[in-house]
Amino acid sequence: MSAPPTVVVHEMPPPGGAYTHCCLTLPAELPHLDLFTRDPERVTCTVRDVAELVVDNDRGESPFGWST
Repeated sequence: MSAPPTVVVHEMPPPGGAYTHCCLTLPAELPHLDLFTRDPERVTCTVRDVAELVVDNDRGESPFGWST
C-alpha cells in the first residue's frame, strides 16, 4: 500500500505578481495537488524561508551587455 500524496500549501503571488512568495515558482509549474493561500500562517511550503529576487547588478547596462 502506498502513502497518500503530500499536499503542500503555497503563498499566492502578490496582485500583479507571477511567482509564489514561498518558493519563487510559477503556480503553473507546481504539482496539481498543491494548494494556495493568502494567509502566511497556513503556508506549509518549506523550500525557501525568505524569497529574494535578483536586483540590477550590472550598473544599468542592458541585458545584452551594451549601455546607452
